[in-house]
Amino acid sequence: MIRSDFIAYVLAGGSSRRMRVDKLFLQIGGQSLLERTIATCEPCFREVKMVAGRSDRFSSLDCMVVLDSPKARGPMAGVIAALEDCETDGCFLTAADLFDLSAEVIESLVARYRGQQYLGVIESGGLQPLCGIYHKSSLEAFHRCAQNGEYRMAKALNELNSDGVALPSGQWRNINSPEDLAVGGLNG
Repeated sequence: MIRSDFIAYVLAGGSSRRMRVDKLFLQIGGQSLLERTIATCEPCFREVKMVAGRSDRFSSLDCMVVLDSPKARGPMAGVIAALEDCETDGCFLTAADLFDLSAEVIESLVARYRGQQYLGVIESGGLQPLCGIYHKSSLEAFHRCAQNGEYRMAKALNELNSDGVALPSGQWRNINSPEDLAVGGLNG
């Protein structure tokens, strides 16, 4: 396994409105969704940090929390905060609710990264904006979008030199609702 010098940032700031409970702490196979994501990232990176709107929710975890940037809203606030915190040329970012994130997916991204402003996974024919490696230079596009009140990740990605890694055949599950648990066979 490749161990990258990047820091991994786990975006954990969502409100779980569709799930109606805090999905990050849902137990699936004896482990919370958040713990599973952190455990997947730990052997692959020199450090794992979380990004969220507040840190008190995560006091039981041994993981530093970077607070969302006040310059934006939604996932963009987390991406900006991670890129501002990042000490190297790039960092790995992932949403905490991507159930199928694996060391193999991470290794594919790290192996293919060549300094692109964004290298992410391709899912359902499109680039997943919340699972990949962002170069520090992408911060300028995010700041510009946020300054213009445009918080859609797709808008910022359109301004970046980006590329994608196609996932092996199989399902890529993003856990957002009780239906996602049922369809993915994860609830029980």
